[in-house]
Amino acid sequence: MVPASRLTDAQLLELAADSFDVMNWARRNGLKRGEQINELVRTFEVRLGYRQPVLPATEVAS
Repeated sequence: MVPASRLTDAQLLELAADSFDVMNWARRNGLKRGEQINELVRTFEVRLGYRQPVLPATEVAS
């Protein structure tokens, strides 16, 4: 059985690097396991183009 769509090696590396960064950030900020997982899911969604990133308040156009 062949998967319908497979991530490229570059995408997998980007996701792995994002995971490392997000998990370190989440642990430093005291997020619990469920919150850490939610942050990873949001990060993956942004990286894969499923959602737009949330901009910091200082970067939001008025």
